[in-house]
Amino acid sequence: ISSKTRDSFLSEESIGTVAPPKQGLATADNERFLRLWHEVDIQKIGFGISSCDEAETSGKKFFPYNKGGAFRRWYGNRDYVVNWENDGYEIKNFKDDKGKVRSRPQNLQYYFKPAITWSDVTSGSFSGRYAEQGFMFDIKGSSGFPDKELLPYVLGLLNSKVAQAFIKILNPTMTTQVGDMTRIPVIKADVDEITLLSKECIDEAKADWDSFETSWDFKIHPLIRCGGKQNSYIKDAFESWALECEQRFRNIKENEEKLNQKFIEIYGLTGEISPEVNEKYITVSKADLERDIRSFISYAVGCMFGRYSLDVDGLAYAGGEWNASKYASFAADKDNIIPVCDDEYFEDDIVGLFVKFVKTVYGADTLDENMKFIADALGGKGQPKEVIRNYFMNGFYTDHCKTYHKRPIYWLFDSGKKNGFKCLIYMHRYQPDTIARVRTDYVHEQQARYRTAIADLETRIVNASTSERVKLNKQLKTLNDQATEIHEYEEKIHHLADQMISIDLDDGVKVNYAKFQDVLAKIK
Repeated sequence: ISSKTRDSFLSEESIGTVAPPKQGLATADNERFLRLWHEVDIQKIGFGISSCDEAETSGKKFFPYNKGGAFRRWYGNRDYVVNWENDGYEIKNFKDDKGKVRSRPQNLQYYFKPAITWSDVTSGSFSGRYAEQGFMFDIKGSSGFPDKELLPYVLGLLNSKVAQAFIKILNPTMTTQVGDMTRIPVIKADVDEITLLSKECIDEAKADWDSFETSWDFKIHPLIRCGGKQNSYIKDAFESWALECEQRFRNIKENEEKLNQKFIEIYGLTGEISPEVNEKYITVSKADLERDIRSFISYAVGCMFGRYSLDVDGLAYAGGEWNASKYASFAADKDNIIPVCDDEYFEDDIVGLFVKFVKTVYGADTLDENMKFIADALGGKGQPKEVIRNYFMNGFYTDHCKTYHKRPIYWLFDSGKKNGFKCLIYMHRYQPDTIARVRTDYVHEQQARYRTAIADLETRIVNASTSERVKLNKQLKTLNDQATEIHEYEEKIHHLADQMISIDLDDGVKVNYAKFQDVLAKIK
């Protein structure tokens, strides 16, 4: 390494002195104590807590938890909550067979304090993120605790190419340990300007993170925020969103390069490190038509179930007491059961509800153009409604499981490959009689429709011409296969309906989903 780089390490201050990194909570059983925030009743999560004492007196069960995560800079990776009810009583008393405490809560005095957090393993480059007060943290989501005023400056340094160069010298492997972090030299200069640039990056990254429904601060879908007015076009809304994303991307890139230039000058490394930032290291999203249309459809389904509302910013319902008055513009489904069929058999058919949603948001006059735009973005052949129905039948649930990290909040009741019967329910609105209602109000209805349709086809085949008969026989086979499949499914669902099973949202998706695995689609 160069003499200038060596001289940097003679600095009196380091990350260890200005932002002491700490390892946090080792639960010893993350399956037991951690949840993705969207799994549990939102009212049981304590946001913005300032200390362990406040957490204990809050009466809340779950608290935001920094756990490392994917390569992302400035803000984000806010996915997990941890059970720290009663000052972590359950975790602190979690013992093995021999009575020895297995968990290791460390550095409790730092819990809930504002911090810089990072992932300990990184394949290419270090990524630090801002965490305001309110977070606990684990070993992988290691955190540093500078003075609040200095936090943006230190974060700017850590996300700079100068710090990346120091990290590679201190530890050339893929894992950035706490000990490595403490030795990064800190030289303070141009503090106000660097603080401002870093704060702008944090704000831009937050705006990006909160644009997606996997953020607990998500307010409304961008394709509605950027243009959901009567007789407007979703195409125009997408173009506005794309411009917003591009501007945000450019702003962060420009700021990161300015920060690099500043720190290169401060550390005297001009000519040794380039300030330029490769676009692959900019961790905010650009617009993506297919992804954004799919997420719009997901938001529409959320409005159908009452998780979201066109009249309320953010979550309208994610546990607690139901309030039907929140859904004036677009009514939430009354029974929390939305059929997903290969035709519009039911009044609350998912495609029918989706058409109604698009009409409510963008108006009746532009409905046909908007439906075509949505269908074209999804790909596939046929009329727009056919393409959208095919997506709900075959693509939506896979996307939903992926978006929600294999912990789906909408559950797909699925009779099998013949598509005899499918419907969605919203986990947070589940009641012990939900399955009985699926069976009597939907499965039985669908069975009756199959019987009528089969009888009608059999009559038509008798009087049909030879060429017509081939076509009708094919339809009859499909219907018979579906009728057989739904008959077998009805027996499985009958067995579960009689049990009036309760669920506890605290247990998370994995435990609750397993109770109904015989009648639900496999999570992929």
